[in-house]
Amino acid sequence: MVELSISDRLKVYTRYIGHKVILTSKEVGVDTVEGVLMGVNSHSIQISIEKQNRWIPLYDNFELYDIKLVLKPLKMLTETIRETANRLPIQNFITQYYVQLGFDMPMFFSPEHPGNCRYITELGMAVYSSDDNFKEDLPSRNFQHLTVVTSN
Repeated sequence: MVELSISDRLKVYTRYIGHKVILTSKEVGVDTVEGVLMGVNSHSIQISIEKQNRWIPLYDNFELYDIKLVLKPLKMLTETIRETANRLPIQNFITQYYVQLGFDMPMFFSPEHPGNCRYITELGMAVYSSDDNFKEDLPSRNFQHLTVVTSN
């Protein structure tokens, strides 16, 4: 598996804001919880768990949680989704549309990066949902409460 820096992991998380995540604590006796990825800043991610937002710091040499995005494999693409994607005004929007719907798509980090062209599951940052009834109406969700903080 490719070793990703905090910056690389934040690039992945930024693409999937608004999607479900599973947090497994590294502490013994603490349960696994599900939440929604709400925001990203220079060193942490914000996750909503039971309507409470929590910032989870990310460290290069220490993890508080094993954090996995819950995504859909491309084999779950329906004909309706494909037709909609093919009607988008610019071909480059197709990948963004699939990401918005929660599909696992290959990443590009930077030239010569070892993680380029790998799916999020291959990078160890996602699991596939076992739910066959994934909703296709993600763009209609109300995301006014999301937070994206960037820094250079």
